[in-house]
Amino acid sequence: MAGTLSRLYGGRGIALTYGEGAYVWDGGGRRYIDFFNGHGAALFGHANPVLMEALSEASRGVWSCGAGYESPVREELAAILGGELGDGMVFLCNSGTEAIEGALKLAAALGGKRHEIIACRRGFHGRSCGALGLTFNPKYRAPFASLIPAAKHYAPEDIPAKISNETLAVFIEPVQGEGGVYPIPEEVGRAITESCHAHGVLLIADEVQSGLGRCGSFFASPARGLAPDIICLAKGLAGGMPAGAVIWRGELGDFPPHSHGSTYGGNELTARVSLAALKYIKENNLCAHAAKVGAFIREEILRRNIPLVSDVRGAGLLIGVETDIPSQDIVKALQENGLLSLAAGPRVVRFLPSFAVTEETAREAIDIFEKTMNGIQAQRGAGRTQPEGR
Repeated sequence: MAGTLSRLYGGRGIALTYGEGAYVWDGGGRRYIDFFNGHGAALFGHANPVLMEALSEASRGVWSCGAGYESPVREELAAILGGELGDGMVFLCNSGTEAIEGALKLAAALGGKRHEIIACRRGFHGRSCGALGLTFNPKYRAPFASLIPAAKHYAPEDIPAKISNETLAVFIEPVQGEGGVYPIPEEVGRAITESCHAHGVLLIADEVQSGLGRCGSFFASPARGLAPDIICLAKGLAGGMPAGAVIWRGELGDFPPHSHGSTYGGNELTARVSLAALKYIKENNLCAHAAKVGAFIREEILRRNIPLVSDVRGAGLLIGVETDIPSQDIVKALQENGLLSLAAGPRVVRFLPSFAVTEETAREAIDIFEKTMNGIQAQRGAGRTQPEGR
């Protein structure tokens, strides 16, 4: 007898065995343009030489020593991340969900007797019990309702008026990813920020997918009018290795001693790769690159007037294409034609190119997308012209 993997995630029908830059290859040697990138975690693409060198060097040292020991690498990593919020403090963990859980606990520790939590309609923050309470889609929450906290979900534009002196925290994605790739309008973000500050409410930005330069700036929040007190990071922090972080304004205070922890969080191996990744972003101006190529992709899709496309939105290299037909059908057809993507709701195809993408590769990907959509349109037209009864 032999065990099998859970089919929790379904199946794509291919095994990826090699990657380089913006491309991956399957076991049969077929090449794909990767606009999936491990749900966006492979932010730097595949086999990035700088990260490979950092990992190789780190592998010859101590892999994990425990958070209680001094670590110059962790301190330097925290200095860069925390510096983005001035004198920010940092907790290192392993994933986006862990970052959200950490932020929830930190808010509870800092918030006194307040308990109300507000989150966004269409928001997605993870699937562990605390994070699941913040996630909007009932299909994720319903089976576990007895175990999760009851957050109140509102449309972003309605949140400022819902904030009160009873509110502990507001959780928000500057650019909603899983919920359909909706950037928060800047004026809405400013109103949320002002209302939070007026009522002494913690504003917590989930930048797990939007942060680290993907959306054209190191954090996506400022461009969306948000001035968060706490920021959650993960995808891409270590180029695809498990890594996450909670960053908060130092004047807020800290966790009570021994009230939170993570065995693997901030391990030396991952911390060294994360440090190399952050330096690589800043030294190579990758935020500007993401803004430029992302704008090119969105504008080119719109310019071509591709059939069955009703809208294109996003920021930087977080792109959503709204369509007139189910997105999963398109994702499958794109894979068959050599482009990997993912859905963001029932009728939105999400593209998450890595920093390795160039305008040339982007144009090739758009060619595949256009060919695929033309093919689907032709099939639909042929189906409509079939004689009755066929």
